[in-house]
Amino acid sequence: MNRDIPFNRRFDNTLLNPESKWEDIESFVDDTLEYNFRNVVVPWYAIPTYVIEKVEGTEVGINVGPGGFPLGMVPTELKMREIEYYMSLGEAVTDFDIVINVSAVKSRNWDLMKREFVTLSERVKKGNRVCKFIIETSRLTEEEIVKVCELIVDVPTIDFVKTGTGFGPRATSYRDVELINSIVSGKKQIKVSGGVRTLEQVERFMKLGATVFGSSSSVSIYKEYEKKYGG
Repeated sequence: MNRDIPFNRRFDNTLLNPESKWEDIESFVDDTLEYNFRNVVVPWYAIPTYVIEKVEGTEVGINVGPGGFPLGMVPTELKMREIEYYMSLGEAVTDFDIVINVSAVKSRNWDLMKREFVTLSERVKKGNRVCKFIIETSRLTEEEIVKVCELIVDVPTIDFVKTGTGFGPRATSYRDVELINSIVSGKKQIKVSGGVRTLEQVERFMKLGATVFGSSSSVSIYKEYEKKYGG
C-alpha cells in the first residue's frame, strides 16, 4: 500500500441517497469528522444550515456537485450560477465536482464541451478550490471516454477526472480507470466514485492510477485497511 498520502485522506465520504433523513446526515458528518476524511459530501441543502459550522476548525472540506447533478444537462450558465452560490458560502467548500453534459458528448458537440470545461474550471480555480469533472463513464463508450479525457488534459485549470456520480447504470469498472489513466497520467488526478465498497477495489484502482475515492462505505473500507495494515 502506497503511504505517501494518509489512507483516510483519500476519501470524499459521500452520502447522497435521496431518502437520507436529517439524522442520517448528522451521524454521517460526525463519522466523517471522527475519521478525518478528506471531504464530506451530503445533500446540498444541509451545507449552509449545518455542515459549514460542523467542519469549522477541522481538516475536513466540503465537496459539492454543481451543474444539475447527477445528469449535468443544464446550460453552462446555470452551472456557473451554482458554482457562484457555493463559492459565496466561504472557504469551507473546497471541492467542486461538476457533471459533464453527457447528451453533448453523445452529440459530439466538442465545442460546447471545451467551452464548458474552460469557463467553469477557470472560475473554480480563481477561487482557489479543487476542480473535478465527472465524466460518467457508465454512460460513455470507450471512444467517448478517451475523447473527453483528451479535452480535459488540455485545460490546465481542471485538477481531476472523476469517473461517475454513483447514479449511473453501472458501477465504475477497472477498465474505465485504465482508459482514463492512459490519457491523463501525470497530467490530471483520478477520482473513482460509483460502487466503491471494499479495500480490494480501492487497492486495485490505485494500481491503475486513482488517487481519491468517493464512497458511502469509507468507514468500513478504512476499518478493513486498519485490520490489514495496522492503521
